[in-house]
Amino acid sequence: MSTPGPLDDLSALQRELRALVHDQLLLAGLELRLAAHSLLTMIAAAVCIGAMLVVVWLGLMGAAGLGLMKMGLAPALVLLVLSAVTLVLAGLLGLLIRRRSRDLGLPASLRALRPPAASDRNGEST
Repeated sequence: MSTPGPLDDLSALQRELRALVHDQLLLAGLELRLAAHSLLTMIAAAVCIGAMLVVVWLGLMGAAGLGLMKMGLAPALVLLVLSAVTLVLAGLLGLLIRRRSRDLGLPASLRALRPPAASDRNGEST
């Protein structure tokens, strides 16, 4: 058996580097796909929030109009309750946007591309 020479080491290093670049590009591609999906979800949720806010406005105005015209509580109360439910749904969609926005920064790719901290290079654990 012959011992591996410098050319063998260089070849192994080239294979490792190629594999590392491949993994980094794969990770970036997957994160870009996740970011695009999150962005589309956020845009769809924002459109829904806009539509719901229009409904809330119409509901509040309808409730105020009924309240003033009839001075009876039942129809206006129904419209106010429906408006409140719509507002809660819009708030939930806003929370969805906030949660999905974390994926837009490509966090795993950035962590993988950052150089290790000094404590990590010295073998210390935090």
